[in-house]
Amino acid sequence: MLCTLQPISRASSAGERPARANSTICCLNSGVHGSFEMTLTNSLGNGLSRTLGAVGKKEVGLEHHGTVLKVQARSTVRRAPCPACRRWSNRIHGTYLRHLAERPSLEQQIVLEIEMRRFKCTIASCPRRTFAEEIQDVAGRHQRRTRSQARALQALGHALGGAAAARLGAHLGFPTSGATVLREVRRAGVGESETPPRVVGIDDWAIARGHRYGTIVVDLDRRMPIEVFEGRETTSVANWLRANPTIQFVARDRASAYS
Repeated sequence: MLCTLQPISRASSAGERPARANSTICCLNSGVHGSFEMTLTNSLGNGLSRTLGAVGKKEVGLEHHGTVLKVQARSTVRRAPCPACRRWSNRIHGTYLRHLAERPSLEQQIVLEIEMRRFKCTIASCPRRTFAEEIQDVAGRHQRRTRSQARALQALGHALGGAAAARLGAHLGFPTSGATVLREVRRAGVGESETPPRVVGIDDWAIARGHRYGTIVVDLDRRMPIEVFEGRETTSVANWLRANPTIQFVARDRASAYS
């Protein structure tokens, strides 16, 4: 089912509140297609339009497939910088489509179908002959989900871990796997803290069970891992503690490795 986004303005009658001009609703050839698409379009609303507009994209339609709503956007970018030589080019080589999973809305999975343009580099000595425009504010290179959904998965992963976060994500409307959640957590990295660690917990973990082990150090005040290194020998931990003199308390189990 396909519907296009059309600006509609209504003249308000006497005594009515003036209607906002250029309000966008979802229409079909036969007229307005019910309240669902109108409500969903309004819920996506100006926020999505602004986000797409910031990277040179314009909404042109909605395509509804069961519980999946596809938002179609076309490119308005006329030129882009080459990532190799940083020279700008306006010679369009071709186009292709990227499909990005976004956070769900009103129990509908949202997929952004975004037109991307490839450009020809005009510098003969440049190693890149063609390149694609960037949409870093919406999604990273080669990613299949928006940054918004990635942040949601990272928050779930930090709170619950991989498998539990994947199960909750499926209930929230963005099905994924535990391995994907952990990849997003690793991609996010660990933010630097302005205050040095004071209370830490130390434990070992299996790199290859029965063969290789490592050590993980967790800041118990922030409840975040701050160091991971190979080996679980006392000398390795002692060297790390000497390099971090702000440590006042250490929590560990009764294993002899860290005694």
